[in-house]
Amino acid sequence: MREEESAFLETLAESERIHFHHLALVRPQLPSEGQVHMLEGLARSLASPRLLTLMARTPHWLAHWPILLGLAENESTPEAIRRDLEMVVSLFDQMREMDQAPAAEKADRSESVKALYSQLNSSLKPVAKLLAKQLAKTVSATGSTLELPPLPEEHPDWEALASLPAALPQQPPTDGLDRARSLERARQTAQPEELLAFLVNADAELRQTALQNPLVSEDLICRALAESVESAFFEEVYAEARWYFREPIRTGLQEAPGSPADLSRRVALSGHLVSALEQGASDRAALRRIVSFFTQLDESEYQFITYWAKRQSPHLLRVVKYFYDRLQRERSGIATALPERGEEGRWATMEERVFLATQATQEEQISLVLKDPNPQVFQLALENPALSPRLLAATALGLDRDRVETIASHMGWSEDPLVAEALVHHPLISEASALRLLGRLKGVKPAIEVLRDPRLLHLEVKRQALVTLRNLYQDMDVSERISAIRSSGGELLRHLPQEVLQDEETLRSLVADRQLDPGILLRLARNKLTPRAVLEQIAGHPVLMAHAAIMSELLLNPKTPRDASMRIWGLLSEAEQQQLLRSPHLPAALRALG
Repeated sequence: MREEESAFLETLAESERIHFHHLALVRPQLPSEGQVHMLEGLARSLASPRLLTLMARTPHWLAHWPILLGLAENESTPEAIRRDLEMVVSLFDQMREMDQAPAAEKADRSESVKALYSQLNSSLKPVAKLLAKQLAKTVSATGSTLELPPLPEEHPDWEALASLPAALPQQPPTDGLDRARSLERARQTAQPEELLAFLVNADAELRQTALQNPLVSEDLICRALAESVESAFFEEVYAEARWYFREPIRTGLQEAPGSPADLSRRVALSGHLVSALEQGASDRAALRRIVSFFTQLDESEYQFITYWAKRQSPHLLRVVKYFYDRLQRERSGIATALPERGEEGRWATMEERVFLATQATQEEQISLVLKDPNPQVFQLALENPALSPRLLAATALGLDRDRVETIASHMGWSEDPLVAEALVHHPLISEASALRLLGRLKGVKPAIEVLRDPRLLHLEVKRQALVTLRNLYQDMDVSERISAIRSSGGELLRHLPQEVLQDEETLRSLVADRQLDPGILLRLARNKLTPRAVLEQIAGHPVLMAHAAIMSELLLNPKTPRDASMRIWGLLSEAEQQQLLRSPHLPAALRALG
């Protein structure tokens, strides 16, 4: 070992030296597939800014997309480097969006991509070009290989490579800038958090300028929608064609807390109509529901419905045109025929309330008649074609026992999964009705929700849900079991400990996932029923290094292999070791080390 390398090693912590030896060994050569996986794991899990800086200054490693993405997503990567890498990620995200954009938008998207590329750090431009070539070239047996950045020299200056970059200059607060400089920053800033602050700003001109920033992405718009309290911002996003047709943006417009109620209702109604059209009109009731959705559809949403029909069901374009032409004519007189509310908040006469129950199209009106004191009005409201499963499920929570039982025995609504699930969780439903509805719920998630619900007092319903969950798990193959465990966040381990923890094949395949939720690893490490081989596999998982809680649980689990325990013990800090020594469950072999 050279003297310079020895001096550099002295500046590293003990836990960092092991990883440095791996990096130094692999760096002078082209990495194999296994080494790329190892480097990806280090890029995502290392907590050492100096070693992450060393990785980011190795261009032929950055030419592998998973490594670059791992470094960009690791919070321990120095901010200046992480921001540069995030710009590369954003560049390819915009290139993907440009490829999928309509032909009329491609020119504008291309200019945005060029503007963003010009802002890249000069050292990353060759890497971005190489990644773009790898995506564009098809693999063929030509015997030639893609060009790669030159391999580094054999004895580099490690101290220089691992020296942390200068911190990003603190941006002055926006409030302290004059109008022109604020607008300039909104148009050109490359910092996502600052750009997000401009997007949620109360100043309309700043928001609109920020929307033209080339770094604005779909994910950033979704974050801004979730945080914004400015109703005008939602309309501004909705008015832009490049965001109007995107499903994640439309979901954000519908579900964001600050979204105007009218805009959220318009977007949601289009979603319900599209779902109904996809299912088709199998009977008269389904056809009436589709017609009801069309009659409520706002004029601004016909562009989206037409776009969907062109892509998915061109034969429906004539139907869309018919209803749009109908909208342009004078609307039905139903709205003007509805009487005004009385002072007591009820409709004045029985005839008027019956009329509203059968003809209302607004959700507020339907929700009102579902709570009408007269049971006949309630029965009529259940047959209203404008009544949606979502509205009925939401309203059912405030209904009395008799009405809940009426819905549970209704031939149509009791078959709807969303309504059935809401009724099963209703605290006033009878045990017999809950058991009947439980049999109509499909999948693992509804059964887990029943087991978790503290308001549900019927023990037989919970027992049946557990039986259903066990049968579903036993009928799955390995891949389906892994998906069920991951989607439940590890809840299956709590409700089916015997079945899941004795299924070693599934657990080994599950833990082999390098991006597994740390919460699931923690549950497995803590449980004394977890197989020994699985505990040993967890001890080598790349997520382990970033979560001291998982290492602690492995050390306290008596089934963890001794070799793995000894290796993990050396990775803990002195304070963490002292904390574990206070536990009476720590094995004697590890206690002797302390």
